[in-house]
Formats: sequence, structure tokens, C-alpha cells
Amino acid sequence: MKAKNIFKMGLGSLGYKVLNRRKPLNVMFSVTDRCTSNCLYCAIPEREKVELTTSDIINILDQLKHAGCERLGIWGGEPLLRSDIGEIIRYSKRKGFFVTLDTNGQLLPEKLRDIKKIDHVNIGFDGPQEAHDKLRGKDNFKKAIRAFECLRNNNIPFWTITVLTKFNIMYIEEIINYAMRYGFKTTFQILHHNEYLSRNHEHLYPSDDELREAIKKIIDFKKQKAPIASSFNYLNYLLEWPDYKVPTLDYEKGGINCLAGKLFCNIDTDGSLFPCSLLVDKIYGPNILENGFQPAFNSMTIAPCKACAASCYVEYNHLFALNPYTLFEWLMALKK
Repeated sequence: MKAKNIFKMGLGSLGYKVLNRRKPLNVMFSVTDRCTSNCLYCAIPEREKVELTTSDIINILDQLKHAGCERLGIWGGEPLLRSDIGEIIRYSKRKGFFVTLDTNGQLLPEKLRDIKKIDHVNIGFDGPQEAHDKLRGKDNFKKAIRAFECLRNNNIPFWTITVLTKFNIMYIEEIINYAMRYGFKTTFQILHHNEYLSRNHEHLYPSDDELREAIKKIIDFKKQKAPIASSFNYLNYLLEWPDYKVPTLDYEKGGINCLAGKLFCNIDTDGSLFPCSLLVDKIYGPNILENGFQPAFNSMTIAPCKACAASCYVEYNHLFALNPYTLFEWLMALKK
């Protein structure tokens, strides 16, 4: 991440701490529900929400810049299915955002020219072929490896995101070996999306004991300098989660004050605004097209939950709380 983005995000965090001044420093932006995969745990492609037009997205990006956004995370669905994804990424970079892309990697070699300006790519990777194809569909593993090779050969920074389920929880060491082989860092998370974005969770959950043992194993590998980007603070927080089938709590945990809707937020595919993706369609989300971004941000419903087990939001909360250990870990990980 560029120094200017880090500096401005730090100032924004201090502004909230001292003056209670809300600012959308980090925005996740879903640009499509369409996808080339049929992941067992994901129901996003079944929603079929109307996508924003290119001009809608460009206009929103202008508003985000004016509101103080520094990091823009583009996700979906599969963002690379949009014919205008290159234009969206290039415009985002011209606005000065630190831009990341979440993708399954299937279309990445064909879309390489469109993502050349991207700062960072996150690829869903659920383990060796048996597990990855079981969870994401036949031949997806080969396409993921092809994406790794493409990004590595073109010097585009990337990490992977592994969702721990009963079908891949036994492959943590193998996933780390792929990271070492292809030169990326890996992150781990549990099933956490709400019922509007997910499916089959009951069928896919490992037992709580299995998850705790897996998290301990990840912590041990990280202590041995394995290429794991997930922070120690997040992993230890997750280790103490009371019930992995319940992704949110109505009380604070681990001393974390959730900043969803205060310093970060999520724009849904149709332009509706939510504090985070766990609350998409669970609460009222004002629409940016109808209200404009700043009025929508100001009127957004405060999150009813106080804590969650979602990796990205736990990490965000540690970062925006200016936790020195998490800050150091992520700065070093991004630098490498």
C-alpha cells in the first residue's frame, strides 16, 4: 500500500478516535452477482440483482473520493465477468485509491490487460484438486493454478483466501506448500456469510473442535514463518470464538469496538449501502443512486451486532484501532 494511503487512513482512524468523525476509509464494492463458479457455500449468483452501469460506478467512485475513501476492494460474484472491469480499475487508480480485486481466477489470464494497474489480487483457493473442485466445481483447481502462474509471471501481488470446511480442513499444510511454491501469502477464514449470501453451511461446517485444532495448526505454521497473511491477533481471536456456527455476537469480544459503518462499509451490487457484507439484506440499506453516497453513509443503520468471526472485518477493526502488532504484520505482508 502506498505511503499516502496509509497516512490518510491513519489520520482518518485518529479522527474517529478523537472526534468521533466517521469516514469511509475502506469500501468493499460488489460490482456483479454473476459468477463462473458454483461454490457449495455461496448463494450470491442466485440473487441476480440489477448491476450498476459503468457511468453509475464512475459517479460513485467520484463520490467515494470526495468522502475520503483510500482503499477500494472490488468483489462480487466474479468481477472479471464485467466487460468494463478494466475501465473501472483504471479509473479507480486515477482517483488515487489502493485497489484490490477478489476473484476465483478463472478468467484472469484472458483479462490480464484489464488488471495490470491493480494493486493487489485475492484468489479463492480451497486446497488441492480434490478439495478445491469439490467446493468450487470441476476443473476449477487447474484454472486457479493457471491464475497463480499468470500473476507470478507478471509480478502482480496476490494472496489466496481459503474458506475452512469439512472437505479441506485437513489440507492446511498442503495449502501453505502451494503458497511457498507459487510465491504468495495465504489467508484463512471460516464460513460466515449470512443466509442471503450463503448456502449449505450446516452441511459444510467442521466441528468446533476440528476448527480449533486447525486454527492452532495455522498459528503454529505462522510462528514458523510460513507465508500466512492472517494476523496473530485475528487467529487468536478466532481461536476463542464461542460457537463457529454463529458468526455474529450481540456483545463485544476481544476488546474490539466494531467500526463497520463508521470507517468501512460495503456497497452492494445494486448500489445499496450496508455497514458490512454480513448485514447485506438483513437490515435496511439506503441506495446510493437514490440518495448519493454521503447522505446514504450518514443515514446507514448502525450494525445491530457487536462482534463477528469474519476475517476481513476482524482485521479491519484491529487495523483501524491502530493496533501496533496487526499494523506491523500487515505492513510487512503488503511490502513483501
